[in-house]
Amino acid sequence: MLLLAALLLTGAASTSYAQFVRKLAPDFAQIQYAGSNGWMGLGAGYEFFNRHLRTHFQYGYVPPSKGGPLHLFSGAVFYQPARIRAGSHLQVNPLDIGFKGSYQFGNDYFFKLPSRYPPNYYWWKPAFRLHLATESSLTYKLTANKGIRTLSAYLEFNTNDLYLVSYVLNAGSLRIGEVVKAGVGIRVGF
Repeated sequence: MLLLAALLLTGAASTSYAQFVRKLAPDFAQIQYAGSNGWMGLGAGYEFFNRHLRTHFQYGYVPPSKGGPLHLFSGAVFYQPARIRAGSHLQVNPLDIGFKGSYQFGNDYFFKLPSRYPPNYYWWKPAFRLHLATESSLTYKLTANKGIRTLSAYLEFNTNDLYLVSYVLNAGSLRIGEVVKAGVGIRVGF
């Protein structure tokens, strides 16, 4: 008790707490239209290994006017193998590669097969999808700004496990545009 009181009086506890909270704060926030994340999605994430590895979590929503209401939650990991500098403030990421998992909430989406279906009716889980994804982005680095470090516009293409298996097993009957989904977004780096 005395140690805690001494730390509070000297300000050491508040400094370490502030550093701890700062480490938990995300490195970026993003908003995305479409791309297997709902009609619109909001998320935040972290960057690692000199910003070559990025992970984020995102909530997506599809309103009733667009086929919903649907609520989704996704998590993704992307690796950035190459960066091209196009001036002192501009950077192009030609092709980041990654994967993500998404969970769709609702009574029609489930992990465990309901009793109304015979065993092995679905080989997949309707509530959960695994995706292979790519992303290309254009990033502008800001100067003299303490809060926002970068602004990025990106284009993502992805397909999920169900689409990919359906495409392979039904060769010739599905077009690539039916199994690959696209999304566009903006990412703000802190």
